[in-house]
Amino acid sequence: MEPSVQSSLELIRNLMRLSQVQHAIKTRFWDDEFGLHPAAGGLLADIVAREECRVSDLAEHRVVDTSVVSRQIAQLQAAGLVSRRPSPSDGRVALISATERGVEVLRGWRTRQADLIKQALVDWDEDSVGEANRVLAALTAALRAHLGD
Repeated sequence: MEPSVQSSLELIRNLMRLSQVQHAIKTRFWDDEFGLHPAAGGLLADIVAREECRVSDLAEHRVVDTSVVSRQIAQLQAAGLVSRRPSPSDGRVALISATERGVEVLRGWRTRQADLIKQALVDWDEDSVGEANRVLAALTAALRAHLGD
C-alpha cells in the first residue's frame, strides 16, 4: 500500500527541517578563511569521494546546472583546494580533483561536524545511528531513482 498524502507531506516537512539543520551545521563550522560559500564544502566532499571527475558529472550528481558547479569549482580552484586538468581522451573536457590542501581542509570540516553530531546524539547507541543512516540512505535512493538521477 502506498503512503497517504498526509504522511507524504509530513515526510516533506521533516526533510525540509533536516535540510535546515544540515545547513545550520555547515554554517556553524564553516571556516571562511577562503571566502567561500558553505555549499563549496559539499562540492569539495563530492570531488574527494570521486577522486577525479568532470564538472558535468558533478552537476548531474548534485542535480544542479553545470554553470553553478563551474562557478563553485572556480572558487575552490582559486582557494587552492582543487585542481583542473584536460582530459586525456578529450582535451575540451576538464577533470577536477582535490589538492592535498583540499583533502586536509575537508578532513577538518568533517571532524568538526562529526563532533557536533556525536555530542547531539550522545544518548543514542551505535545501532540507532546505524538504523537512521539506513533509513535515510534508502529514502534518498528511492527519491533519486524516481527523479531519474
